[in-house]
Amino acid sequence: MKHLVDLEKLDRLDHLIRRKATGCPDELAKRLGISNSTLYEILSFLRIEMKAPIIYNRYHCSYEYEYIPKFYLGFEEDRFNRTEMQNIYGGDEDNNSDNDEDY
Repeated sequence: MKHLVDLEKLDRLDHLIRRKATGCPDELAKRLGISNSTLYEILSFLRIEMKAPIIYNRYHCSYEYEYIPKFYLGFEEDRFNRTEMQNIYGGDEDNNSDNDEDY
């Protein structure tokens, strides 16, 4: 369950960064319910491992994205209609779902 909470915090962090409403690091850590050191670990992970373009704007006293990245936690509905799926899979969509072990 701890990982679920972490994902929710990442989603909240992303939301605050997009709004340029994180506040200073102390305020952000308090908002997220984590320590300052944990905040810095998360930011470091996002910047280095995830290549997130996060910068700190001293003028606005907020973290922000250097450019708007695509970041999404969750699942999206398949955006293809049946004909497009048939073109992708080369036939009837139902025939391809029988081989679940391939996934």
